[in-house]
Amino acid sequence: MLNYRSFLFVFTGALLLSSGCVKETYFGKSAFKKILYFTVSNETGSSSINQDSLIIRLNVDANADLRKLFPDSVRLSTYAQLSPGIRVPQNFSGPVPYTVTAEDGSQAVYTVIVNKQSANPQISNSNFNDWYTPSGKNYKQPGLDASTEWATGNDGVASLSTANTTPIEIASGDLAAQMVTKDLGILAQLTGQRMGAGTLFTGTFKLDIGNPLNSAKFGIAYTSRPKSFTVSYKYQAGTPYKNGSGQTLNKLDSCDIYLLLENRNGTLVKRAATAWFRSGEMVNDFKKITIPLVYGTLPAGSPSYQLPQNGLFAAENEAITHISIVFSSSAAGATYEGGVNSTLVVNDLVLNY
Repeated sequence: MLNYRSFLFVFTGALLLSSGCVKETYFGKSAFKKILYFTVSNETGSSSINQDSLIIRLNVDANADLRKLFPDSVRLSTYAQLSPGIRVPQNFSGPVPYTVTAEDGSQAVYTVIVNKQSANPQISNSNFNDWYTPSGKNYKQPGLDASTEWATGNDGVASLSTANTTPIEIASGDLAAQMVTKDLGILAQLTGQRMGAGTLFTGTFKLDIGNPLNSAKFGIAYTSRPKSFTVSYKYQAGTPYKNGSGQTLNKLDSCDIYLLLENRNGTLVKRAATAWFRSGEMVNDFKKITIPLVYGTLPAGSPSYQLPQNGLFAAENEAITHISIVFSSSAAGATYEGGVNSTLVVNDLVLNY
């Protein structure tokens, strides 16, 4: 006889199989209206499509004329239509709306944001002074609005506690990002996720209850080759150190600060460069650190956590398409471990060329 947990597993599996078979085809007119792929003339790197905020970000060559660009390759949901159409020139010196109309007449409006890839680009809001409140939420996120290049795990943590990545004023008019590792309590412990590290990263976050580790999507479009990055930080490792089951472990916490450059081609990801800083040192006053990027294969003896999970490194002549910058108040936060109230504060990130 199936127990309750087994029943849930079987039921969920059947539901996933059935939904996987249906996809975008069913009796009646389709209501699907997504932009699945979008590129413009003179584009460098890969487009970033956020299906939650309906924002598409991409970079073009520094010499491109933003006033005369046009989409040259677009893929939509089955039976959907796009307006303005493909190869219709637009003025991309500001955000451009694109309307996708489903077969049943329903519509979704995407906003396309195009930036010129300068020789020495910086990530927007890398001083962490700008924060906004997402619609329907009671916490702030880094950036001016939903088009931000920064994400946090706040949406997941806030379902059981309060947000743990927040702005903190360090001087008049000067904000920094503070991340705190929280003990999320008994309910989170039931699923082995009791410890929630504070995180801040380039990319997007959409809570996936069935597979929480799939919630964070790291990386944004980027094509340059910095030599290092500099950031100011403070850190206090918290105690006791616990795992996701609430057990106290004989370990000390560390913060994680790292930058990865990648070559992405569909689902194939190759590591182009690595810059990693992990430390449990107590730093009470802001300390400025500069971490060099190592291009290509990492030296023998490098820590295993710095290696790409798939073991693939990009060749020297392969293009860079994405950058991932990650800050975490607990280095093992991805496996739901950390010190209670471990606190990382970061400010003034700069890419050095």
